[in-house]
Amino acid sequence: MRSLEPHVAASSEYYNFSPGTLAREYLLYVLCVGEFRYEAGYDLRRASFDSFLLEVILDGTVNIETEGETLSAHAGQVVLIDCNKPHRYHSDVGWRALWAHFDGAAARGYFQLILRQNGRVFSTHRQREVFDALGGIYDMFRRQQPLSEPQIALRLTQALTAMAEPAAPGPLRDRYGLIDQAVAVINRSVGHEPSVAQLAGQVGLSTYHFIRVFRDAMGMTPRQYVIAARMNHARYLLKATALSVAEIGAQAGYASESMFSAAFKRTQGMTPSDYRAQQHA
Repeated sequence: MRSLEPHVAASSEYYNFSPGTLAREYLLYVLCVGEFRYEAGYDLRRASFDSFLLEVILDGTVNIETEGETLSAHAGQVVLIDCNKPHRYHSDVGWRALWAHFDGAAARGYFQLILRQNGRVFSTHRQREVFDALGGIYDMFRRQQPLSEPQIALRLTQALTAMAEPAAPGPLRDRYGLIDQAVAVINRSVGHEPSVAQLAGQVGLSTYHFIRVFRDAMGMTPRQYVIAARMNHARYLLKATALSVAEIGAQAGYASESMFSAAFKRTQGMTPSDYRAQQHA
């Protein structure tokens, strides 16, 4: 459909979409997607629009006001706005953008993660992936291809996942890369994982700094993550094997059955034996 908005070039196109009940409940989905040439003087204010807005800026400059921030976005940057909150975007020079209003089960989680990692406006070395994923959705509509809700969700997930990585080389991205290494070590060696001090040494950080960066990246301390990994491993063994509780406790890194049972009950709310019985009931 052609846009009828003032200060939007007549060649601009957009498409609305009404997702089904299952998509609304379980998937990411688009509500509207388009490619617009916004002319100088465009100015939009909204109190709310019940969605999130993703824009890839192709050229020009747009100014954004939302949640107490005033930001400018330029060609090569991506923009993410929570349109459930009051917002305004405008430009004295105009801009061109590929954009989508979207929502869904994981939308707010992605928004919060990207906001924490990169903010609302940023450049990313993965911009091509964002553009290709969003462009793929737009092309489904523009070329009148069959509209697959799972495929739309997949492309949105690809775009948002690319945006969630720290945007550019630098201290933040480097630190989170080190945490990814530590997480891989923990998951490869559940029950025999290095100590927190050893993990910190392996990635070249002091123990104090490692704990702080790990908590920022993962939302829990290294020790809490180790326990979560051990419990995940133990739950799998309780469900999938006939090993005794003592043997599973040893596999999960506990020196005795009583220590394992106490840790399991503290974190899972029941004993290992009760958990196993529940899975086979």
